[in-house]
Amino acid sequence: MAVSPTFDPPPDSQAIFRSLIRPPAIQTPDDELRRYIVEHDLQPGDRLPSEGELCAALGGSRVVVREALHSLQALGLIESRAGSGWYVRAFDVSTAARTVAQSLAFHPSVLLDLLAVRRSMEADIVAGLAGRLGERDLTTLGELADRMRWRAGRGERFAAEDGEFHRRLVAASGNLVALALIDLYWNVMEALYARGLPGPAPADAPGVAEAHVRLVAALRQGDGAAAARTLRASHDESQNRFSSWMESEGDPAATRQRAIQAAVQAALLWPGQGQR
Repeated sequence: MAVSPTFDPPPDSQAIFRSLIRPPAIQTPDDELRRYIVEHDLQPGDRLPSEGELCAALGGSRVVVREALHSLQALGLIESRAGSGWYVRAFDVSTAARTVAQSLAFHPSVLLDLLAVRRSMEADIVAGLAGRLGERDLTTLGELADRMRWRAGRGERFAAEDGEFHRRLVAASGNLVALALIDLYWNVMEALYARGLPGPAPADAPGVAEAHVRLVAALRQGDGAAAARTLRASHDESQNRFSSWMESEGDPAATRQRAIQAAVQAALLWPGQGQR
């Protein structure tokens, strides 16, 4: 069973629950704009009124309305089209992942929470995919698993193939919310690899890669239980490896924890660039 490293204790459950039901704050201009979109049943692709018309409808100045428009644009809810105006934007997984990532940047237990969510969510997804994937998806996943096995046999790391494997696996389900979370998880893991998180030990790496080969075989055979079981075992290996790294001798625990939190925050706030 995986052992979780120690981080700052989370708030008590009552405090967490109260944070969900706290009374709404004073309405802001972007709140009013969101309400306008809802009340007028605007859908992706629908054009918003002009800034002047929004000023009249919302009761604000052009500066205030423009700030509200840009706030919703930053959230990926609307987009500006040159010479045409503002439009409601369709769901975009990369924007969703970025928005969630930034909101989680200073959550002290974000990595452990992501590990737990990923373990249960991805196992359920693969169980449902068994026997339903097309040949193109199965071939792509099989090629990635084979590449992982080849690298493992040469003593090379295969983190890039591993991340692509799981992103493609979840993408094949069509669950874009899950894909946003999986992408977020792997962005964080890539930041930790850059900070020294080791890959599987040389003696263990072939077995880790082979588990992905078995996962593809279970998906092809329609064995959802075997696919989920294989995936959970793979997740346990990752969490145990992370726990061992956290508990290894060297830096004092507080120093190691702070370095990890800094890497996670960089990955969430400034993906890619923050790892340099």
